Amino acid sequence: VHAWAKSRVGFNSILTVNRMSTDAKKVFDDSLNVFDGHKNHPTMEGPKFYKQNGFYYIFAPAGGVGPGWQTVLRSRNVFGPYEDRIVLDRGTTKINGPHQGGWVVTQKDESWFVHFQDRDAYGRIIHLQPMTWKNDWPVIGSDPDGDGKGEPVTRYKNRMSGNNIPLQFLKPAMNSIL
Repeated sequence: VHAWAKSRVGFNSILTVNRMSTDAKKVFDDSLNVFDGHKNHPTMEGPKFYKQNGFYYIFAPAGGVGPGWQTVLRSRNVFGPYEDRIVLDRGTTKINGPHQGGWVVTQKDESWFVHFQDRDAYGRIIHLQPMTWKNDWPVIGSDPDGDGKGEPVTRYKNRMSGNNIPLQFLKPAMNSIL
């Protein structure tokens, strides 16, 4: 899947798909437009492709780095048509424009979503959000009103236990006495 940058080709918010060889060294056809984000998801970029439970998913940020949100598209056919849903936005938090993220799965089969927020002179801050699935849609972060659209969590309970917790996971106050 590919998103087009206006600064390079004169248009944006369009996602295209190509058929490729399994080693990704050869493209077999011209790009096929699979989604136009101009109406509801302007400035769509940075897409990531996944397949799960018979659905093809495209995770892509939209709306710009600061004010933006995370959109997920899904279809049973790789070439669409795709349904779209905003799955993560700022919500009531101070974490602006959850942007350019990707879905990761741990060795224990836990789903997480890694993304950044733009903090101007401080740079781009990385965040890790818990992710669950409801009706074959991802729910990222917390969903306090139950509408399926998550917002970033600012704290998350660490389930690590035992005597061998890595130092980087200890509270900062503990680091000063080590």
